[in-house]
Amino acid sequence: MVLYYDRSTDHPATELHDDLVPLRWPYLAVIDIDGKGRGVITTRDLPQGALIERAPVLIIPEHHRPLADKTVVFKYLFMWEHNRRQSELAAGTGRAAIALGVTSLVNHSEHPNAAFRRRIDAQEIELRAICDIESGEEIVIDYGMALRFTPAERAA
Repeated sequence: MVLYYDRSTDHPATELHDDLVPLRWPYLAVIDIDGKGRGVITTRDLPQGALIERAPVLIIPEHHRPLADKTVVFKYLFMWEHNRRQSELAAGTGRAAIALGVTSLVNHSEHPNAAFRRRIDAQEIELRAICDIESGEEIVIDYGMALRFTPAERAA
Protein backbone atom coordinates (compact mmCIF):
# COMPACT_ATOMS: atom_id res chain seq x y z
CA MET A 1 0.00 0.00 0.00
CA VAL A 2 1.38 3.40 -0.94
CA LEU A 3 0.21 6.31 1.20
CA TYR A 4 -0.92 9.29 -0.84
CA TYR A 5 -3.30 12.15 -0.31
CA ASP A 6 -6.46 12.33 -2.42
CA ARG A 7 -7.04 15.97 -3.47
CA SER A 8 -10.62 15.31 -4.51
CA THR A 9 -11.81 14.07 -1.11
CA ASP A 10 -9.30 15.52 1.37
CA HIS A 11 -8.69 11.99 2.67
CA PRO A 12 -5.77 9.58 2.50
CA ALA A 13 -6.06 7.16 -0.39
CA THR A 14 -4.38 3.84 -1.08
CA GLU A 15 -4.68 3.44 -4.85
CA LEU A 16 -2.78 5.53 -7.34
CA HIS A 17 -4.73 7.67 -9.79
CA ASP A 18 -4.48 11.15 -11.29
CA ASP A 19 -6.05 12.94 -8.33
CA LEU A 20 -3.38 11.71 -5.93
CA VAL A 21 -0.33 13.64 -4.86
CA PRO A 22 2.43 12.36 -2.61
CA LEU A 23 2.24 13.52 0.98
CA ARG A 24 5.21 15.69 2.01
CA TRP A 25 8.00 13.98 0.11
CA PRO A 26 7.44 13.80 -3.65
CA TYR A 27 10.23 11.22 -4.06
CA LEU A 28 9.37 8.86 -1.17
CA ALA A 29 6.61 6.31 -0.66
CA VAL A 30 5.59 4.24 2.34
CA ILE A 31 4.73 0.71 1.26
CA ASP A 32 4.17 -2.77 2.69
CA ILE A 33 7.34 -4.82 2.26
CA ASP A 34 7.20 -8.62 2.44
CA GLY A 35 8.59 -9.92 5.71
CA LYS A 36 9.11 -6.44 7.16
CA GLY A 37 5.80 -4.58 7.35
CA ARG A 38 5.85 -0.95 6.32
CA GLY A 39 8.97 0.55 4.85
CA VAL A 40 10.14 3.48 2.75
CA ILE A 41 11.19 3.46 -0.90
CA THR A 42 12.45 6.21 -3.15
CA THR A 43 10.58 6.95 -6.37
CA ARG A 44 13.62 8.57 -8.01
CA ASP A 45 17.35 7.92 -8.07
CA LEU A 46 19.16 9.46 -5.11
CA PRO A 47 22.91 10.12 -5.32
CA GLN A 48 25.27 9.36 -2.47
CA GLY A 49 25.10 12.17 0.09
CA ALA A 50 21.58 13.24 -0.89
CA LEU A 51 19.41 14.59 1.92
CA ILE A 52 16.44 12.23 2.04
CA GLU A 53 14.62 13.90 4.90
CA ARG A 54 15.16 16.37 7.71
CA ALA A 55 12.38 15.77 10.22
CA PRO A 56 11.43 17.45 13.48
CA VAL A 57 11.35 15.15 16.50
CA LEU A 58 9.06 14.65 19.45
CA ILE A 59 11.21 14.40 22.56
CA ILE A 60 10.41 11.80 25.23
CA PRO A 61 11.72 13.12 28.58
CA GLU A 62 13.77 10.71 30.69
CA HIS A 63 11.04 10.46 33.33
CA HIS A 64 8.62 9.15 30.65
CA ARG A 65 11.06 6.56 29.30
CA PRO A 66 9.94 3.73 31.63
CA LEU A 67 6.43 4.04 30.20
CA ALA A 68 7.41 4.58 26.55
CA ASP A 69 10.01 1.81 26.56
CA LYS A 70 7.36 -0.79 27.48
CA THR A 71 5.19 0.04 24.48
CA VAL A 72 5.44 -0.29 20.70
CA VAL A 73 6.82 3.27 20.75
CA PHE A 74 10.24 1.87 21.76
CA LYS A 75 10.67 0.43 18.25
CA TYR A 76 10.67 3.97 16.83
CA LEU A 77 12.88 5.78 19.36
CA PHE A 78 16.24 7.43 18.83
CA MET A 79 18.63 8.20 21.71
CA TRP A 80 18.43 11.96 22.19
CA GLU A 81 21.40 12.93 24.37
CA HIS A 82 24.73 14.46 23.42
CA ASN A 83 27.68 12.04 23.56
CA ARG A 84 25.42 8.98 23.81
CA ARG A 85 25.15 6.31 21.14
CA GLN A 86 22.00 4.75 19.75
CA SER A 87 23.11 1.47 21.34
CA GLU A 88 22.63 3.06 24.78
CA LEU A 89 18.89 3.44 24.18
CA ALA A 90 18.18 0.02 25.69
CA ALA A 91 19.57 1.20 29.06
CA GLY A 92 16.35 3.20 29.50
CA THR A 93 18.09 6.37 30.67
CA GLY A 94 18.28 9.77 29.03
CA ARG A 95 15.90 11.45 26.66
CA ALA A 96 14.67 9.74 23.51
CA ALA A 97 12.94 11.09 20.42
CA ILE A 98 10.55 10.00 17.68
CA ALA A 99 11.11 11.39 14.18
CA LEU A 100 7.93 13.02 12.87
CA GLY A 101 8.45 11.95 9.29
CA VAL A 102 9.21 8.84 7.30
CA THR A 103 12.55 8.30 9.04
CA SER A 104 10.71 6.48 11.84
CA LEU A 105 9.42 3.99 9.25
CA VAL A 106 12.79 3.18 7.67
CA ASN A 107 13.71 -0.48 8.21
CA HIS A 108 16.98 -1.91 9.52
CA SER A 109 19.61 -3.58 7.36
CA GLU A 110 23.07 -4.90 8.00
CA HIS A 111 23.84 -3.40 4.57
CA PRO A 112 22.33 0.10 4.86
CA ASN A 113 22.08 2.59 2.00
CA ALA A 114 21.24 5.53 4.30
CA ALA A 115 22.27 6.85 7.70
CA PHE A 116 20.68 9.13 10.24
CA ARG A 117 22.27 12.06 12.04
CA ARG A 118 20.75 13.35 15.24
CA ARG A 119 20.69 17.15 15.32
CA ILE A 120 19.93 17.29 19.03
CA ASP A 121 20.00 21.05 19.64
CA ALA A 122 17.93 21.70 16.49
CA GLN A 123 15.45 18.99 17.58
CA GLU A 124 15.53 17.31 14.20
CA ILE A 125 16.94 14.20 12.58
CA GLU A 126 18.56 14.03 9.19
CA LEU A 127 18.45 11.04 6.86
CA ARG A 128 21.05 10.91 4.05
CA ALA A 129 22.00 8.43 1.33
CA ILE A 130 25.37 6.82 2.03
CA CYS A 131 25.52 5.34 -1.46
CA ASP A 132 23.59 5.78 -4.71
CA ILE A 133 20.00 4.55 -4.25
CA GLU A 134 17.98 3.59 -7.31
CA SER A 135 14.35 4.48 -7.92
CA GLY A 136 12.10 1.82 -6.37
CA GLU A 137 14.75 0.70 -3.88
CA GLU A 138 13.96 0.44 -0.19
CA ILE A 139 15.76 2.95 2.03
CA VAL A 140 17.37 1.11 4.95
CA ILE A 141 19.57 2.10 7.89
CA ASP A 142 21.60 0.29 10.53
CA TYR A 143 19.70 0.87 13.78
CA GLY A 144 23.01 1.01 15.63
CA MET A 145 21.84 -1.10 18.55
CA ALA A 146 21.19 -4.68 19.65
CA LEU A 147 18.08 -5.83 17.83
CA ARG A 148 15.06 -7.37 19.50
CA PHE A 149 14.16 -9.15 16.26
CA THR A 150 15.82 -11.18 13.51
CA PRO A 151 16.45 -8.98 10.45
CA ALA A 152 14.50 -10.08 7.37
CA GLU A 153 17.72 -10.47 5.36
CA ARG A 154 19.01 -12.99 7.93
CA ALA A 155 15.67 -14.80 8.21
CA ALA A 156 15.49 -15.46 4.44
